[in-house]
Amino acid sequence: MNYKNILLAALLALTLSACALTRKDTNPWLEAKAGKTGENISGKWTTAGGVGANWGEANFIQDGTRFYGTLGSYYVDGSINGDHIYLALSSGKKVYYTARLNRNPDGGYDGKVVEGAIIDSSNHADEGFTLMTLRRLGN
Repeated sequence: MNYKNILLAALLALTLSACALTRKDTNPWLEAKAGKTGENISGKWTTAGGVGANWGEANFIQDGTRFYGTLGSYYVDGSINGDHIYLALSSGKKVYYTARLNRNPDGGYDGKVVEGAIIDSSNHADEGFTLMTLRRLGN
């Protein structure tokens, strides 16, 4: 490989890493989405057995209209507003996924997940999404 190709590869890697979402990008979005709620989503949840991919088990701690915790191998920052929850799934400094889930009559949540973007921005909720279902474990 010559120096020109090495330089182009380095510039491409730098550009791609600069485009990566971070919590600095998603925290304002989560704050804007937070609203009134009477729901308490603290506790253990699972994505197994529902529509969509199995992301693993979740454990959330709610603080008002914001919540935090883990989902499988991801750290979760989230907000709740009425019957909707919003998630940012990260590992290290990078946010890999964002999600918007709607509450079902059975108390679970279903919705869409996008990779590498905030779900509410520019058609990301309508193209290239994955489904997620959260069901409470235990009580």
